[in-house]
Amino acid sequence: MDFERLDGKAPDSKELKRCVEHVKKIIVHHPKYENLLEEMETIMDLSDDSVSPDCLYIFGPTGAGKSTVTKEFTARYPRETKETDDREYTHIPVLRVVVPPKATPRMLASKVLEDMGDPFSHKGSETELTSRIHHFVKELGIKVIIFDEFQHLIDADTEYVLATASNWVKTFTEEIGIAVILCGMPESIKVFISNPQLDRRFCNKVALEAFAYGTVEEILIFRVFLQKVDKLLPFIELANLADPRTADKLYYISNGIPFYVMKLLEYATYIAVKAGADKIAESHLAKALLKVKQVARPFVTNPFADTSFDLEAALGTENNAMNKYKEKLMIKRKKGRNLQKAQGPSLNI
Repeated sequence: MDFERLDGKAPDSKELKRCVEHVKKIIVHHPKYENLLEEMETIMDLSDDSVSPDCLYIFGPTGAGKSTVTKEFTARYPRETKETDDREYTHIPVLRVVVPPKATPRMLASKVLEDMGDPFSHKGSETELTSRIHHFVKELGIKVIIFDEFQHLIDADTEYVLATASNWVKTFTEEIGIAVILCGMPESIKVFISNPQLDRRFCNKVALEAFAYGTVEEILIFRVFLQKVDKLLPFIELANLADPRTADKLYYISNGIPFYVMKLLEYATYIAVKAGADKIAESHLAKALLKVKQVARPFVTNPFADTSFDLEAALGTENNAMNKYKEKLMIKRKKGRNLQKAQGPSLNI
């Protein structure tokens, strides 16, 4: 996709949107991401017509790229209409299903059928729905089923594992005869702890984690990622994102989570293009960061306005501020409990 030099002249709104949409579509195959794609390809190949198809569990923090990698893998095998002598059908090599929150077995089975394209996906009992899934897996030539957002098998309110749904997944995996991939947040590990048989079935567990930034090799991997992103941005000139100082700042605001890097660059692109700039500058990143807020990190400072930024010092300052905040919160709660005890039990009249 070609982008012209702006030379200080802001483009029209259509071109501005095209630039931002281009950034939203950027996907960089860093080593962990590439290895995971290869793992899914291997499982698909080895499980085809196998007496014991393989299974895979992918886990990692939000924003690390789990959903992106499963979407890309699914897109590699698009649906296509096929005709035989007696029928016309939609061939679905890879089916990706997002697990609904607080899923029951019937809800999950219904969602699978809906994503298969069954117009009667909500009709029938759990047993009938599951039977139809088995039928359509063969009819549609499905080779792999991916269940994304697997942590939804844990009740968010009580943190209890939804046992009936996890048992349905276990039985389904054992009987369906194709490769099954589960993908979820780290807390979805609880599902396996409560269901040892499912844990045994999914012994191949792969983490897609945030970028680390401790050793020379880890820092280099993150900088290579930034360099690849930089080359894909919709500008004539590079932003030099992989410069050691800039890389430190981008790691600080993202904690190595690709989502936060890309979201920052999305906003920075809008700001830079609207200003007619031919590359993203630190001033654009500084303004963009005002739009990227993380509730879990309330004490993050803006490194792009700091010419003497030091990563280790900034992380230490943030950590100290968070510890003081937690201490104050604990004291406040303790005072509240003591006050409640002193007042005695309340009377409901």
